This record gives sequence, structure tokens and C-alpha cells, in this order.
Amino acid sequence: MWSWDTKPNANAQRKFMALVFNRTEKYPNWDPLSEIPVGSYGRIDSATGNLDVQGSIYSDDFKQRLIDVGINLESGEHLPEECPEESEFTTWSKNVRKIELDVDSHAVPGITTAAIKGTWQVLRKDTIGAVLLMSKPRMKHITPHVLGKLARIQLLQDVHLVTKAFYCPAFSFYLSDTSGESFSIALLGSAPVLAPVGTVDAMDTMRWWSDKKTGLRRNGCKTEPCFNPLYQLLHVRHHRYTRRISPSPERTGEQAYIAPGPPWAPLSEDGTEVPICIYDSDSEEE
Repeated sequence: MWSWDTKPNANAQRKFMALVFNRTEKYPNWDPLSEIPVGSYGRIDSATGNLDVQGSIYSDDFKQRLIDVGINLESGEHLPEECPEESEFTTWSKNVRKIELDVDSHAVPGITTAAIKGTWQVLRKDTIGAVLLMSKPRMKHITPHVLGKLARIQLLQDVHLVTKAFYCPAFSFYLSDTSGESFSIALLGSAPVLAPVGTVDAMDTMRWWSDKKTGLRRNGCKTEPCFNPLYQLLHVRHHRYTRRISPSPERTGEQAYIAPGPPWAPLSEDGTEVPICIYDSDSEEE
């Protein structure tokens, strides 16, 4: 089992991704400083969980495909739309619950006024829990109107498309061990409400704190929303040809897509794939 001191490996990475996907139907970006921009398309690498990007709908050689499905490039309708900044985004795996952080039990300066804080409890011993936190996230996304048109492009029907991407100035990933113990995380720091000219930016004074040195943790703080910790992949639905008295309504926008799950078998707690036994009736003893 991995610990604080061990080097992150593909098994830990895939386990974290699977736990977060099962909760959010979105994929964590294990290297948040390496952007996975909206409009990228490709496949998830089954060995690492990383997106193997094969191209982008915003590349020059893709323009004709956009025009062919009725997208007006001059209007900019196909460009990512940016949503307003939110205060935070927090999620955790289904086997974890959040409880109130007992600030009095931790002699940590600034923890009472921490921007994000909490204690999480893994509900069952011998299982792994995951937590993903973002401060001041912003989301970019492809509009449903454009998604409906993109679904008609043949090339995109065989790959996964990045339709949403989240950006933030501070993020934290935590993957627990199997001890079943609770763990606490907080984003500490303080700065004047109106910082004088020339002073350090508020995010420069912030840092992530945790009361555990077991498990696996990855985090970062910057002044700008340069981290890309989370993104959404969608895959065009394949039509099922069934005999109907009347045709079913045509799906539009995101309804024309599904969220593709991780391309591996169920994972054990150490991140390795669980062998799947296939029963062969022909092998029965007579």
C-alpha cells in the first residue's frame, strides 16, 4: 500500500481517478499544471488513467469539419464559454463522509478562518478513500447547442471529447490508506481584504495543511487559476436500431453523449485490477 513517502504510481493514480469518477462522472487530472483544454479529444490510457490527446476541435485542420455540421466560425459560437468563479468545489468518494473539523484540537494558526477546511472519515476499514478540493474554481465548457452539432462529426464518434475543464489557483488531492482513520485538511492563510500596492497576493500567503502523513497527497497554491485539476469527458451515444411504431425523439446537446467510464476492470484497494472469472459450462465434470 502506498504511503506519504512512496512515489506515486499508476495504481494509486488509477484508484484516485476511479473513486472521483464514480462520484462526479468527471476525471481528475493527475498533473494539474499540465492543461487538458476544452475541445481536446482522445482516449484514456488504461495503464495510467491519463488522457491520450489525439487532437483538438480548435486546430486549423479541424475547421472544415465544424463548417460541414453548420457551425459558424466567425460568430465564435464554438469557442469555450467561461462560467463565473465559485468559492469552492469539494468532492469525495462514496465511502467517505465529511464531519466538522474540531479546530480546538489542532494548534494551527489560522485554521479557524481557513478558506476550506474539514475532517473526512473513511466509513469502512481496509478501504481507500479519496478527496478532491478546489478553491475559487472556474469552469470552461462547450455549449449544449454546439455539442449537438459536434455529435454529427464522424471522427468524434470514435473518441472521447473534453467538454468541460475546471481551473483554480489552489487544489488538493488526497488518497487515504486503509487504516480507516479520519483525516483533516485545510487551506490556511490570511491577507488584508484590500491589500496595499506591492504586497504579496492573498494566494501567495496560503498553504494546504493536513494532520496526516499517511496516504498520498498532492496539492498546490498559486496566484492565478493555473491549475486544471478536473475535466469532463463525453462520448457520442451509439444508436440502437430497434423496431418502433414511432421513432424516438432525437437527443440534443449533452443528451447525445454519455460519460465514458474508466477503461479497466474493477480495482482492488491497492489499485490493481481484480481478475474476472468467466464460468465455462463446457468445462463441467460429467
